[in-house]
Amino acid sequence: MAPSDAFGRLPRMPIKKQLLIVFSSLLFVLSATGTAGAGTQAQREASLVAAVNAARAAHGLKPVSVDLSLRRAARSHSSRMIQTDVFTHAGLGSRMASSGARGPFFGENLAWGVGRSASARTIVRRWLASPMHRANLLRPGFRRVGIGAPTGTFAGYRGATVVTANFAGR
Repeated sequence: MAPSDAFGRLPRMPIKKQLLIVFSSLLFVLSATGTAGAGTQAQREASLVAAVNAARAAHGLKPVSVDLSLRRAARSHSSRMIQTDVFTHAGLGSRMASSGARGPFFGENLAWGVGRSASARTIVRRWLASPMHRANLLRPGFRRVGIGAPTGTFAGYRGATVVTANFAGR
């Protein structure tokens, strides 16, 4: 239970923090209502970024901002996985270098799903349940992200969304 004053009221939180919590919560709710497979690729990616930042905010971390080099690398990798029907982290270093991404450290989370299992909320919840994915998602030094979330036929499933999230920072 949070500490309170003599009248049972909670201490005042700075307005900036209140607004961040409200904004993050709103984005999380909005991202949770649709599936990652619905809408355009840009909408799926925006929902995933919002869900990532809501999870980070819930753990007291600063949000990550979208980095165009990381997004280009993520989109390319997800598209390549759909084309080859192979799900892999292989070549992360060379993919980051060829996209022009800046580090010095990188992390990568992958996911794929169809329908509700491809929703931003479900994907982030699965990442949080996995120690390695959780470590990337909640690493305080990661300040930038690029997410690719194209759809196609993958592993025999039509309409599958294949997600790559590339994180960068210290």
